[in-house]
Amino acid sequence: MNQIIKGFGKGFKQLGQETAEKLVEETGKIAESVITARELLGDIKPLNDQEMAQKKAEDEKKKQEEMNKLRSQMSGRNVESEMEQLRRQQEKEEEEKEKYFEKEKERQEWERQQQIENSDLMMESTNPSKQKKSRGSAMSHKKKSQPDQSQMSQTSEYKGKIT
Repeated sequence: MNQIIKGFGKGFKQLGQETAEKLVEETGKIAESVITARELLGDIKPLNDQEMAQKKAEDEKKKQEEMNKLRSQMSGRNVESEMEQLRRQQEKEEEEKEKYFEKEKERQEWERQQQIENSDLMMESTNPSKQKKSRGSAMSHKKKSQPDQSQMSQTSEYKGKIT
């Protein structure tokens, strides 16, 4: 048992050493592959005051050219009237949509009413008792006369003779 523990300890120690060696090797490879900023960007030197002023002047000139270009494109256009026209067009389209939906709703309601009426008619025509009532029966035209009191009474023949 003691030997097993010693063997386990030696194996664990050896594993730790191998891991440390691999870690050192990989760290060295990473360090070799790192590129410094100087290598990446090369010989970049800061601009002096004269070059900085020239760069700002070029940028300002480009901005002015762009602004002039936009103004010349818009000078022949009345932007406010175009915006108002677009607003009116949108309002008109919205009104047309609302009218369409209202008409569609009315049409659907009318169709629903028609279906209800048709189903009522169908039910009346398929119900035999309602058919009889609607066309009438042969006996319904005769008036039934109710029997008079003497016919109803069983003792009517003895009327007045009972002593």
